[in-house]
Amino acid sequence: MVTAGMKKTILITGGCRSGKSRHALQLARNSAGKKFFLATAQVLDDEMAERIEKHREERGDEWVTFEESLDLKAVIETLESDPQSVLVLDCLTLWISNLLMADASKERITREVNELLDSCSRFPGTMICITNEVGAGIVPETPLGREFRDLAGEVNQRFAGQFDEVILTVAGIPLKVKSGSGSETDQSLASDHEFSSDKKEGLYDAIYGRRDVRQFKPDPIPLLTVEKILHAAHNAGSVGFMQPWNFIVIDDLEIKKKISKNFSKANDEASRHYSDERKELYSSLKLEGILEAPINICVTCDRERSGPHVLGRNTVPDTDIFSTCCAVQNLWLAARAEGLGVGWVSILSMEKLKAVLGIPEKIVPVAYLCVGYTDHFLKQPLLEKVGWGKRVSLENLIYHNQWNQSSKGFL
Repeated sequence: MVTAGMKKTILITGGCRSGKSRHALQLARNSAGKKFFLATAQVLDDEMAERIEKHREERGDEWVTFEESLDLKAVIETLESDPQSVLVLDCLTLWISNLLMADASKERITREVNELLDSCSRFPGTMICITNEVGAGIVPETPLGREFRDLAGEVNQRFAGQFDEVILTVAGIPLKVKSGSGSETDQSLASDHEFSSDKKEGLYDAIYGRRDVRQFKPDPIPLLTVEKILHAAHNAGSVGFMQPWNFIVIDDLEIKKKISKNFSKANDEASRHYSDERKELYSSLKLEGILEAPINICVTCDRERSGPHVLGRNTVPDTDIFSTCCAVQNLWLAARAEGLGVGWVSILSMEKLKAVLGIPEKIVPVAYLCVGYTDHFLKQPLLEKVGWGKRVSLENLIYHNQWNQSSKGFL
């Protein structure tokens, strides 16, 4: 999976029909930004036309496709991309063939390769280039064939040397042969405490792939898995080590029906704040999965757990609530790693919720979560997908040293 928002270059190589393109699309599937596909193939016969059309159908409408056989850098440099974007270039081998068939000299090809590498390095998001291993078979019979083989091998080495990751696909199985800024054997870490590339990728995959899920499968969750995500929540940071949280795990259908009724009434009241198209869009949204999810979890905060004076809390009393939110986020990310969806239901009367669950007056419900397996995780947040709101650019949210002072030159 591509880690959204992280600049990365990935080279995928392998033999013909080894699964390269399919794996590239799989890596990009959860990118929240724009998806660009740069195809170098030319329609020279009916078979090629059929292959190109098949690939278009496999990608779907979410991809913006560009077809260019020679001047790839010009296309890359005109893309309206950002750190969330992903670009798949398919493929380098055909591009080299196109240049040779256009009578490009070796000097021109070398120059084109250098310029393309520079464009790839400056692409702000994730750049995935597909290529082929053409030197593992028989020696080509013609001088042009041997020139093509040699050039393709040299270009592959150049890209593999400069790209962050290299993946070899064999019979549909992707094998990572280079990870991070170097191979697994020679990669040096910036700190003795730094995670390995694979561990970092898993963490960021959970962060960027987390979604507020509303559609759940009825499949039961193994108790060991429930325990694991609760342990993750319980290991959240808390100011003064107060650990103010409790977790009420709910699987009783009658209790869930009462909570669902609470939601319905609160949702009707919330809808009155909108009108016209906004109200129509609001009414079309599914904002809970209380009955469908096999379990619900209510996360609470005991504001008196550690007594009246908690280390670090005297000047900011709400740090107990903040700490409980950290536990919620830990649970959410652990659930995503376990393949579980989580949906936070905030449209509830808290007083009615406390009454149904028997929560004491002094305890504050912080989050009501629906938890369960789901058929899919959306590629982008639901509210962004339906046009309710847009993700704010990070560069507009970062100041340097003082409020409203530009971070340009610092980031």
